[in-house]
Amino acid sequence: MIWDVEFSQEASNYAIDSHLHNENVLITIEQLAFNPDGLPSEGTYQLWEDWCIWEISDHTVVYQKVEVIFHIYIWVIKPTE
Repeated sequence: MIWDVEFSQEASNYAIDSHLHNENVLITIEQLAFNPDGLPSEGTYQLWEDWCIWEISDHTVVYQKVEVIFHIYIWVIKPTE
C-alpha cells in the first residue's frame, strides 16, 4: 500500500519559500509514501502514539499518521538550528 502524503499550509509554504535549501528533505518526505509502515528509513525519529518527530537533512519534520486510511499529514518542517 502507498501512503497518501499531505502538507499543512505552513509546511507547504516552507517547502515553496525555501525550495533551494530544502530539496533533500522534501524528497525524503515524499519517500515516506513508499515505506510500508509509514516511518522514516533515514535520520532519527521519536514516536508518540500516531505522531512522529523526525530529524532529517538539517530539518525537523513533525507529522501524523492515520494508519486506517494510509494517510500521512506533514504539520511542520523547520530547519534545525
